Amino acid sequence: MKNEEKKVIYWAVISLVFFLLVNWLMTLDFMRLDRQVLLSEAVRVTIIAGVFYLATILLAYLKVKISYYLMAVVVAIYTVGFVGMLATMFTGSSANIIVKLVMAALSAFGIIVNFYWFILAFKLRAIFQRESLEKRLNKNKQLKK
Repeated sequence: MKNEEKKVIYWAVISLVFFLLVNWLMTLDFMRLDRQVLLSEAVRVTIIAGVFYLATILLAYLKVKISYYLMAVVVAIYTVGFVGMLATMFTGSSANIIVKLVMAALSAFGIIVNFYWFILAFKLRAIFQRESLEKRLNKNKQLKK
């Protein structure tokens, strides 16, 4: 596995960890949400997020070509989740401003991690495309001989 692939997977794991951290923090009473997040909802979100991320990571380890595209969809979905959590803290919470700012900072950091993941994924895609082009060129050179 290439170093670039390892970086993409590493940052996907960081994305998952941050999403789960913020998700579980949202269940705490001091968030004073207008609609309290139930523990069962947090468990369900944890399982679903874990399955989505881990499935795409497993596909990447198995060298399934579409795996990084699927991972991009997962990261995009959970980026929207971070945005939703950010919005919820400012529109659906009566917590004090310190709590709101800390949660906003954590959500914003999660969004930044996900955007960084996309930068790494696009670089990896360029590497894959370059390798594919080189293979085709070498194959054409061999056919001409």
